[in-house]
Amino acid sequence: MKILLARFVLIAISSLGALVLLAPMIILALPFWLVSFLTGFMARLLQSTAVPWREIIVFDATVGWKPMANINARYLARGGDICSVSTDSQGWPGKTSLSESELVVFGDSFAFGYGVDMHLSYAEINPRVRIKAIGAPGYNMVQELLLMQAFSAQLRDKLVVWFICLENDLYDNLHPVKPNFYKTPFVRSLDGGETWEIVTTHVTADRWPVSLVTSPYLSMLAKYCVPGFASERAFAACDFLIQEGHKICRQAEAQLAVFTIPNKNQLSQRGLNLLMRQLQNREGFDADRPDRELQTICRKLGIMFLAGKDHLSIIDYKDNDTHWNEQGNRRVAALVDRLYNEYLQHKVERISR
Repeated sequence: MKILLARFVLIAISSLGALVLLAPMIILALPFWLVSFLTGFMARLLQSTAVPWREIIVFDATVGWKPMANINARYLARGGDICSVSTDSQGWPGKTSLSESELVVFGDSFAFGYGVDMHLSYAEINPRVRIKAIGAPGYNMVQELLLMQAFSAQLRDKLVVWFICLENDLYDNLHPVKPNFYKTPFVRSLDGGETWEIVTTHVTADRWPVSLVTSPYLSMLAKYCVPGFASERAFAACDFLIQEGHKICRQAEAQLAVFTIPNKNQLSQRGLNLLMRQLQNREGFDADRPDRELQTICRKLGIMFLAGKDHLSIIDYKDNDTHWNEQGNRRVAALVDRLYNEYLQHKVERISR
């Protein structure tokens, strides 16, 4: 019995000595283990609970914010729907990588696939074309242009489709903040509209507080449907941004196409009446005016253009939201496929000349 007790004491002393020797290594490894544990814990938490959208975005010094990288989560969409989302190592949606893609979409929430489960979005359901979406809810054309520039080296021989959301892009391009998000890059005129510049110096990690003011988007969209200072300024900014995007794609040996996304109020008489009620002077109101102005810009640059208003209907949008439903995503997938086919045809024609 004494022998067994002595052996036990020796083993205990040896083990304690080993722990003392290993203590420095354990202390060094502890922070890495803790980070790994917390990362895994957050990932499991995101997978098991539906979180508000703003909880899965992080600050980005270039564009203001972006989705978290490498997540597989469920989020609360506008209107109360719960949707699944997965992102790559850079925070962009879907499984397709930029390098293996044939078509790249830059845009905002519509480009991201917001409002439906990720596997049902327009970018994931086309079996013939590998599509990479680069965008996030709340983005304006300035942010999308900066991302186009950042990824320009990887765009060669690809079709680049620029989703332009008529509901808010034209307004947000000109403003330095986005309520409930971080500060945002914007454009400003240096001489009344002839010369424009992109401003990013104010972009910091401080979030802009939630605005208590009613959203201006509907009233501003109505103003873009009539002649006037507001619409002329907005379209001049778009002209500058599209020209810059065209330069980036041309230098990258890629082909740019513009696809405009209508607000669903532009797609029904009831919605048009609502838009017109935003105006004191309705003279010259034309719901097609934003598309016509952007098409003119694209035509002079030789850019492919497709007006979503000509192909989408009110039933392609969610009842409780301004985003596409599953049917709308299928319709947009077909439209994007159409653009890609036109791109291939033009490519063959250029080669055969």
